[in-house]
Amino acid sequence: MTHAEFENLLLLADRLIASSEPRKTEYGRGYQCGIKFHFDDARTELLPDHYSIADVARRNGSRDVHAYICGYRDGCKGLKPEGAC
Repeated sequence: MTHAEFENLLLLADRLIASSEPRKTEYGRGYQCGIKFHFDDARTELLPDHYSIADVARRNGSRDVHAYICGYRDGCKGLKPEGAC
């Protein structure tokens, strides 16, 4: 993934975060964290487990932990953001 592709995906996540729909917002927040993880270290076998991601979501004040986790995982896999699970 190039730096330009990375920046484009962050912008897409920013649009989701700016959404007035809470699930999309939380998905976007999770996606941003996940895509940063993917860009820094794309080894998918090292993905954090479900419970670790849920703990991060709760510490960040997530209103919808499930949407945050879905976004995080999609970001870690380098997928384009979908907006919700």
